[in-house]
Amino acid sequence: MRNHSLIRCLLVNLLFSIFSPIDLFAQQAHPHLKNLVFQNESKKYVQIPFTMVNNLMVIQVSINHSDSLNFIFDSGVTYPIVSDPTIIDELNFEPRKIREVDIKGWGTGEDVHAYHTWGNTIEIKGVEGLNQDIIYASKDVLLLSKNMGVKVHGLIGATIFNHFVVQVDYQKKVITLYKQDYYASKKRIKYKKRYECFPVEIKRNRCYMTTTIFSSETNSFENLNLLVDTGASHALSVFESENTPLKASLKAIRDHLGVGINGDLYGKVNRLDQLKIGDFLLENPIVKYPEFNSLNQNLFDKSRHGSIGSEVLRRFTVVFDYHNKEILLKKNNDFRDEFSYNHLGLEFNNPYPGLPYFEVSQIRELSPAFKAGIKKGDRLVQVNGQAISLMSVDEVRTLFRGKDGRKLSLEIEDKSGSYKEYTLTLEDPFK
Repeated sequence: MRNHSLIRCLLVNLLFSIFSPIDLFAQQAHPHLKNLVFQNESKKYVQIPFTMVNNLMVIQVSINHSDSLNFIFDSGVTYPIVSDPTIIDELNFEPRKIREVDIKGWGTGEDVHAYHTWGNTIEIKGVEGLNQDIIYASKDVLLLSKNMGVKVHGLIGATIFNHFVVQVDYQKKVITLYKQDYYASKKRIKYKKRYECFPVEIKRNRCYMTTTIFSSETNSFENLNLLVDTGASHALSVFESENTPLKASLKAIRDHLGVGINGDLYGKVNRLDQLKIGDFLLENPIVKYPEFNSLNQNLFDKSRHGSIGSEVLRRFTVVFDYHNKEILLKKNNDFRDEFSYNHLGLEFNNPYPGLPYFEVSQIRELSPAFKAGIKKGDRLVQVNGQAISLMSVDEVRTLFRGKDGRKLSLEIEDKSGSYKEYTLTLEDPFK
């Protein structure tokens, strides 16, 4: 149940290349209606609560005065994306303001029918935007609800980051949006004294920063240009190519990284020695290297080496200031958390979001789950004697990431309807 966001990045890159001319047309037609504004004009800032699911921030969004929808707050998304096709009819898109585009997928090469709609209203707590562009597809290509285990309707990002200075407090689970002029006059100098400030590059409405990686295997430091991606649940991902200084270790394992438009994505995973961001030093982060035979390398900027995700970002309070091309970081109480990994080797999803039904979706080769004979399609019934229906997906995931050598009991229902109990020992695959 991890790393759907890696594939989401691929879709977003492709959507940008397809829709940027359309967006330019819309801006020329209605330049004064494109902004997001505070509903109360006298407000200098607004605060938006979020929930965390698999390291991802989920906020409440309304489209064209719809009921509240669950959207991932995602700095890697250029346009708001509605990923759940079952709600399209409820969103009152104007038929005369819809264009159809075919998106080329990966693997089979089949096209996915996507749509660009403009002239929409988007509302978030205390914030409203008119004449907003939205992307949606004819089928659920991102499988967010299934893979996250909770109902998720879409993603939203650059629309917000471009209009406000954004502060994310992962401890309090609050996003604060500042008017740019208020932040510049009242907050910026104060925050720069309390936070460490980093220059960033803003390209295609997304934010890139340079970090330093140390590997004892090569005894070298490497600088990486990484997308800062709040919609990625992992710590780091790196695209191996001739332009990338960091390569996967010979000791790296092969694992399932996510689900794409045309199927599953696999790649290498290993643990690095250190990640350095300014004066901040993070020990033993986990990095993932997607296999490029499953991707289209032409989708990526050659100067980009990968992405830095929420498994790193959640260890800080973060201020995104696109206007001044800065990111400010202040470590929080989670800064020294260990970077954990799935030591059981079993991934699961929720094929019926909203119902307590969790199905085994992947088994990592040579993992404890693999050695025990658990199969894809089996159903999780209990973990450590507790019914799965009484646990959140994050609680189950945390148990699977337990310490090396810890015992874990599972009750599994196989495809024939038979129940079996397992006692497994968690194994660190990087040892």
